[in-house]
Amino acid sequence: MKKYGFVAAFILAAIFMGVTAYANYTHVVRVGLTRSYFNRDSISIGNASIFVGYGVEEGFMPITELHSAGGFTARAGGGRVQIFSGGQAVYTFTAGAAAQVMASYGDITFIGSDQYRGVIEFIPSGNLVSAVNVLSIEEYLLGVLPAEMSPSFHPEALKAQAVASRTYTFRRVRHAESHRDHPFDLCDTTCCQSYRGAANEHELTSDAVWATFGLMLFYDDELIIAQYFSSSGGATENSEDVFFEARPYARSVNEIAEHNPRIWDMTVTWAQLTQAANAAGAGIGAVHGISKSRINAGGRVLELTLHGANGTWAAHRDTTGVRGLFTNIGGTLPSRFFTITGGMHSTPNVSVTSGWYSTNAPLNSHQAIGGNGAVATVHFGYVFDGVTTRRINSTPTMVTGGTGITLNGRGWGHGVGMSQMGAQGMAQEGFNFMDILRHYYTGVEIRWY
Repeated sequence: MKKYGFVAAFILAAIFMGVTAYANYTHVVRVGLTRSYFNRDSISIGNASIFVGYGVEEGFMPITELHSAGGFTARAGGGRVQIFSGGQAVYTFTAGAAAQVMASYGDITFIGSDQYRGVIEFIPSGNLVSAVNVLSIEEYLLGVLPAEMSPSFHPEALKAQAVASRTYTFRRVRHAESHRDHPFDLCDTTCCQSYRGAANEHELTSDAVWATFGLMLFYDDELIIAQYFSSSGGATENSEDVFFEARPYARSVNEIAEHNPRIWDMTVTWAQLTQAANAAGAGIGAVHGISKSRINAGGRVLELTLHGANGTWAAHRDTTGVRGLFTNIGGTLPSRFFTITGGMHSTPNVSVTSGWYSTNAPLNSHQAIGGNGAVATVHFGYVFDGVTTRRINSTPTMVTGGTGITLNGRGWGHGVGMSQMGAQGMAQEGFNFMDILRHYYTGVEIRWY
């Protein structure tokens, strides 16, 4: 991993002595500022004094200091980055080099309307330029925490968030698990973690970062994928029910104290559902019915079936499936924990297969012999896949008729890992940040790397 330095007050003298000056940081992250500074015609730099230099293996190598009361502008052309002042080019970087700037004496660098610690690297692409913020992971977290969790949350919840965010960041950087085709480790949006730079920092969230300095989550001596989300509505998810991969530390757990789970609803028409089905390539014609055809033990929808004039089609799992189905007709569903109301309710057929024959009828028309030897009507079906037991049906009621449906839901987010509202509730009940983390991430160890 590269080590990038951030220049202290003695740098000016060091430059004129021909010495490269930098302070080394062990753990560094490259953050693509894709929210506002990706492939722009130009990017403004608001500082009156900056150092320009190059990113090298040992850190930031300053070349010279520039001064301009009106600030500067970075532009690209011919594979090179140039720094302008008053409409005139005042510095041209070598083509192919890591073109970097930093506020004089280690101050905050002003880019557009934002502020950033560390170094800003400019990446040319034809006549367009993008910005990457290069800084230590701990400094990065100062700008992440207040964007991901309200500073008004309990200090122990904030500490839990700091450890989860640090683990998530370090794992992504170390294993190059995102943005492999870009010149940065993470972006500054919810695709990775929300990051708003130095202007968004808050004393209380910064305290949580420094109070947990370096602490991360491990399972079997490996950094975990420490995912988190806003609110579960009652229980978290098994990772394989959302992201396909079963992770031993990402098991479904019941909430201890999620006092204020997020509640939501969404109303859509049959015409909109037909539009969503067409966008998904379902090819089932006009949609006239919908059913929760498979749910897990916690009540979240694993499979949502649309019934159309030309057949049925099912959406599976999370954002690219059940939740993503609604993206273009009202927005991605906040969660997969919901009921369906509106229209009329009917019971579609399901297939039940034994070793000798199959039948196709409503689930509750079948009978089975229970563990006590008694014969009873089937209302719930379960299947064991070698890892977990899943509830596959509870008389799958289809909603049809009327003008459309309403989804009434609980929870917010994918549901895997730590519930932020649940962490807040646990902290308010007296649990510390380690208690919170061990509750949501099964069997983990909390320690320094």
